[in-house]
Amino acid sequence: MESPQLVGVHLGTASVHVDVYSTDGERLAGGEAPVAEQTTLAWERALHEAAPALPQTGIGSVASTSGTAVLVDKYGEPVFPPQMYFDSAPEQASKLQDLDLSDLSINQNIAFSPTSPLPKILKLRAEYPDKFQTVEWILSPTTWLLYRLRFDASTPWRDIETDWTNALKFGADVTTPLPTWFESLFETLDLPRSLFPAIRPPGSFIGVADGQLAERTGFDGIKLFQGLTDGNASVLANGGVKPGDFSITFGASSVVKYVSESVSPHPALYYHRHPIDGYLPGASFDTGNLLRWFFDRVLNCTPERGLELARQVPSGHGYEVFLKGNRSPFFDADVAGSLLGLNYDNSLSTEEVHGRLARGLITGIILTEWTYISLVEEHFDTDIDRVLVINDGTPTLDGNYDWWNTLRASIWDRPVVEMEPRTTAGAVMAPALITSIYSDVETAAENLLRERDVIEPDPSVGADFDTQKETYFDRWRDIAEFYQRE
Repeated sequence: MESPQLVGVHLGTASVHVDVYSTDGERLAGGEAPVAEQTTLAWERALHEAAPALPQTGIGSVASTSGTAVLVDKYGEPVFPPQMYFDSAPEQASKLQDLDLSDLSINQNIAFSPTSPLPKILKLRAEYPDKFQTVEWILSPTTWLLYRLRFDASTPWRDIETDWTNALKFGADVTTPLPTWFESLFETLDLPRSLFPAIRPPGSFIGVADGQLAERTGFDGIKLFQGLTDGNASVLANGGVKPGDFSITFGASSVVKYVSESVSPHPALYYHRHPIDGYLPGASFDTGNLLRWFFDRVLNCTPERGLELARQVPSGHGYEVFLKGNRSPFFDADVAGSLLGLNYDNSLSTEEVHGRLARGLITGIILTEWTYISLVEEHFDTDIDRVLVINDGTPTLDGNYDWWNTLRASIWDRPVVEMEPRTTAGAVMAPALITSIYSDVETAAENLLRERDVIEPDPSVGADFDTQKETYFDRWRDIAEFYQRE
């Protein structure tokens, strides 16, 4: 019998990607379309534009943004605009943080963050109580899109389920054998638990795509399976499949993940349940968006030009840039960014000053990522001998010269394994395992993933950062204490 084709969808904030893979990982077809605005209608239009010719039958799933909430009525129609992961409700978050819910301690800093779903949901309920009464389901974009493909427009949405990676930030306990909701949390908030779907493993079968959206986009007939967050899909695409794997995905943010066999709490880490097996302690912090904003609004140049200016600056001559600590390496909304070592020097041209600023920012990103390599090694008593990396949206020089990863490998003093960005392949890995297309996760990774290059450290570059690495986090702590005193 002919093997089924795999259809992966990545619903991102900037665009929608749809890829079709054979079981040996060949990309048979693919498409991308921009997301014009953050509405469910714009998502549907982008999916329609992005979808290539799809197989009549196949296996499909979706990955999308973590922490975005879609509040819909009984037919899946939005009651409110999507509450995006970058939207914030600090007043409600502050009230949540004052609650005494010790059973949430492992991920409380995530569930009660100002940008997490619960504070924004509570804000909507307080500001629009009558409108909120019409909400039937509160879903992630992943779950919403899968069931939008599944159901006809006139069919009430019943028996909705979601995957455990998307459930996390809505208030799920991922430490139990089968993750479930923190019932005490919803009771305390007087928030009906019935608004939230049952939690299932990623890759669980949903049904066959049979709605109008499926017909318009070519998904009709595709078997749909529970998806996952795009961060977790990227972990799989990065090859993070077995205990000890350490990966960083750089796109809008730096998503740092380590594969562990058990839970070992740490205030700078939050825990996902691994989509396949084990756990994913890690962090996510704004880097890519900050970099693009800095190049555009401060240096008034393209990312490619900004990276070129940074590349021209000798090692150790960039200004010291410390990223915002509201998410990492500290969970403190009051800690902003800092810039040190800015000298008044008329001998430097405008381009040289811009280069030093860009170099400092890029180095700051790499050093902040390094703090997690160091933290994980110490906390889990392990050695990370290589770092799996996906640069999803990182500007490159001359089309293929990866100066960025060379600098990373040199500062981190270990090889960087650059993987091909295949978030859509990560989205279909769990369904492919559950349907026995692959016998185990290693075989799935071997077939579906692609390694681009292995970049070795440059000792001559790394030597410039031996001292700086040791002082970077100490200085960050001093900066954080200064803001806390203010």
